[in-house]
Amino acid sequence: MLSRHDILDSLLREIQITRHLFGKVPEGAMDFRPSEGQRSTLELLRYQSFCGLGGTYAMIDGGWDRYGALSSASESLEPDGVLSALDAQAAGLEEVYGAMTDEAFSTQEATSPRGETMTLGKALLEHPVKWMTAYKLQLFLYCKLAGNEEIWTPNCWGGVDMERPKG
Repeated sequence: MLSRHDILDSLLREIQITRHLFGKVPEGAMDFRPSEGQRSTLELLRYQSFCGLGGTYAMIDGGWDRYGALSSASESLEPDGVLSALDAQAAGLEEVYGAMTDEAFSTQEATSPRGETMTLGKALLEHPVKWMTAYKLQLFLYCKLAGNEEIWTPNCWGGVDMERPKG
């Protein structure tokens, strides 16, 4: 059975990979956006700097006040503040999950952004974990689209540099 510790580990892993990919953003590409109306790289990183913790708060609280406060705070982040914000998010997640009981994880009701009711554990998997995973992949693609031709699968899914096999 999936535990709150598994969800926390997954979120922390996504933060670690996001930190790795931050270092793969090509020089001058923080303002890159694939098309008009899409987030820039920096805007995407700002979102990633809080969405795991903000989503966790929203699922626990049944409201979006703390999520909104984190979102507002992220709007002024410059590139040099993103890594610190990711670290703060990781610390916040460790605190929240450390205080969460197994009973709350498996029995507390949570409401999704679409109004669906589910257990807190399922809501945390369906929302903050999937948001962090999806936007990490988007960051990887932005890096590639902005000109980083060196990164590949291990960078995206493992957060590591690895030599490509020859042949």
